[in-house]
Amino acid sequence: MMKQALVVLALVGLAFCAPQPRKPFHEHVEDFLDVIDEEAGHDIQHLMEHYIEFDEFLQALEYMRTKSFKDIVYEMESLPEFVAVIDFLENDNIDIHYFLDLLNDLIETVDRKKIARHTLSGKDLTSFIKDSISEFPKAKLAALFDQKMAEDVEFSTAILNLQSEEWDKTFGALWESPVFQAEIKVLNENGIDVGVFLDEIIAIFGQN
Repeated sequence: MMKQALVVLALVGLAFCAPQPRKPFHEHVEDFLDVIDEEAGHDIQHLMEHYIEFDEFLQALEYMRTKSFKDIVYEMESLPEFVAVIDFLENDNIDIHYFLDLLNDLIETVDRKKIARHTLSGKDLTSFIKDSISEFPKAKLAALFDQKMAEDVEFSTAILNLQSEEWDKTFGALWESPVFQAEIKVLNENGIDVGVFLDEIIAIFGQN
């Protein structure tokens, strides 16, 4: 499942309209997830049904249900560098906990039924994410991204801020933190590649 709820889009842009409340960034993300769900949701669900046959894939999902994984997340959230990243994102109304909840919902809704195998690129969570990305309707996602950049000031401002030197410095400080790197190593050892999750975020916007 690529999204957890349907989003009703408000009509904006008419000169005589009353000012609209600020649209949370995650609602923009849901617009992209709607496109993915409509165009590729069935294929991605089909991939999921194949990957649940593999122990390597299931082990990563099971790990994300454990206290050890939750402890790492809590430890990350306590890092000053992580707090700085959160503060930077929240300035653009980006709620990282929405994305953590979305990941948790995906983990909890995995259906473990078995079906006949198709050709896959691997057996683990990283391969599943890469195969899923290959199903994304890139052209439509890129077109939606360009439309939002042109028509929505707050969305374009948030994206431009994420392309700024300040963001590079803020995120770079987190990435270079010895504690954060140790946490990433533990995640990798349990089948969770943080880098491929970052690739997926970029792909959701049709930008890779």
